[in-house]
Amino acid sequence: MSKTHAKSTAQESLLIEKVVEHDSVSFSKLYDQYLPLICKVWYQFHLTELPLEDWKQEAAVVLYRTACSYYKHCQSVRFCWYLRQALLNKIRDLYRQQVAKKRIPVENVEPITDLHIDQRLVDAHFRPDNASEFRYIYRQFLQNCSLLERDAFPMINSGHCPEEIAHRLSCSPLSIRSAFERARQKFLRYLYE
Repeated sequence: MSKTHAKSTAQESLLIEKVVEHDSVSFSKLYDQYLPLICKVWYQFHLTELPLEDWKQEAAVVLYRTACSYYKHCQSVRFCWYLRQALLNKIRDLYRQQVAKKRIPVENVEPITDLHIDQRLVDAHFRPDNASEFRYIYRQFLQNCSLLERDAFPMINSGHCPEEIAHRLSCSPLSIRSAFERARQKFLRYLYE
């Protein structure tokens, strides 16, 4: 083990010990240290119903519980691996909850004839069955987009520039361009399947 790695591990162990003792400053330092990992896990899963700020709050609770558990039981493993697994477990639980909410009770299902089709999405040459099929495809597409993709795709198609959207959503223009491109590819797949 290198000296710098041993020093950082010792510093991290001291931070974890202080977190277990309810030191809020140490918790903030540990949280800031692992914030990139927290965000990375959220971006990997693209939960549509969980904004990043809500995920950060959930992850802060996971971080505290994981630090306490790690301090008492698992110091043979590196903390970053232990925390990563705990975050993955939490986000999988949240994903399962999100999927369970999508199940619509039979009494809430509306017949396709009662759908109110957005006229801006319907070309004048579409027949009603084409319009309802398009509406269904668009809904399926939106359900499989991340929150960022769902925001970026219609805004760019409405004429907003990526920089403006990035400022509005508090992220980088590159993230907006990437999200739009991912959404565009998904939309084309849905459209031509």
